[in-house]
Amino acid sequence: MFMGQPLSRGLKLGYRTNILFVSSAHHIAGGEINLLALLDTIDCGRFKPYCLYNPASHFEVWKLQAGVSLSPFHFPVYSKKNVSSIVIAHVKLATILKRYKIGLIYINIAGDYKFFRPLSKILNIPVILHIHIDEPDEDLRWIKADCADRILFPSRATMLAVLKHSPQLESSKCFYVHNGVDLSKYYPRESKQLYNKIGLSEDLPVIGIFGQLKRIKGQHLFLEMAKNLSYLGIKANFIIVGKDTTTLQGEYEERLKKMARDLGVKDLVHFLGFRSDIPDLMSMCDLVVVPSLKEPFGRVVIEAMACGTPVVASAVDGILEIFKNGEGGLFFNAGSVSELTEKVKYFFDNPQWWELQNRKAYEHCKMNFAQEIHTSKIEEHISQVIHSRKRCQ
Repeated sequence: MFMGQPLSRGLKLGYRTNILFVSSAHHIAGGEINLLALLDTIDCGRFKPYCLYNPASHFEVWKLQAGVSLSPFHFPVYSKKNVSSIVIAHVKLATILKRYKIGLIYINIAGDYKFFRPLSKILNIPVILHIHIDEPDEDLRWIKADCADRILFPSRATMLAVLKHSPQLESSKCFYVHNGVDLSKYYPRESKQLYNKIGLSEDLPVIGIFGQLKRIKGQHLFLEMAKNLSYLGIKANFIIVGKDTTTLQGEYEERLKKMARDLGVKDLVHFLGFRSDIPDLMSMCDLVVVPSLKEPFGRVVIEAMACGTPVVASAVDGILEIFKNGEGGLFFNAGSVSELTEKVKYFFDNPQWWELQNRKAYEHCKMNFAQEIHTSKIEEHISQVIHSRKRCQ
């Protein structure tokens, strides 16, 4: 079933606990990147990681450390029409849990808990539920999230928001662990060669925005900012990196391109679509803008900082827990294009301060958001849950 080393060999190597990580995501977004980074850095001397993933997400193309066993799994739609498929899925999952002697189930998407709640209870296996966004209360009640042994969140803001509208969750079970970034992949580098490939003016700074193209990420605010800066006589290259995967036939992306034409910034803004060279592009940028209207954490902020690039970010949700003004960036009130423009202009008006922010961004990220820090905290939560369950037996 699983690709990688067989269970027997893992036991001979002294693995203490076999853990099943689960993600039914159809494509790789922030939560899945977080899971993959965890799998790549988890201590395989203490834990034996197995991972079930949706084949549509192509987890297998990511090069993970030896010892991680990956296997595609088709999670059926959970509805009355699919009763037979759901029963078959439960049988297969029960077989996996017993065959590989799984000691803990780590669920990366809250909705997947519906497949494991009855099995974990019958087989007496503890569950950690990692909730990456502010999940609706009706969804958490439906999957009975309160039955999980521990619930993790990417930020204190997200945890408090969920606890506010889902009082049935025990606060003593809930913890937050800030995401991390792999500093061996995201680091300052020379990327000037990309200017010609993309068609940028080499004598102008680059301001970029990264992430899925959807309204909540604020790409429309970025375009208005570009117009305002141009009106003020500030010249720059503007790049939009990301793809519209949430609307049918990419309507939001098309609206953005039309908006660029209508605002008169079509020749200033470059839509780069999906890219696999994000660290290079972030290093090429002189400034990264994160104008999200809502953000459980804000992974793009720490990725940019790891590349030595300061940020101007919305003062919203989990982003507020990443840095303070002057620690590698500035905040602006979410949704305010005028304030966003003002904060970006401040960088242009203070070039020496701007240079200082480059160094501060990298140092702040290195000290607080290295992937090893995140992984260590997750490992601690895993150990606590396992030991707590053993004490109760």
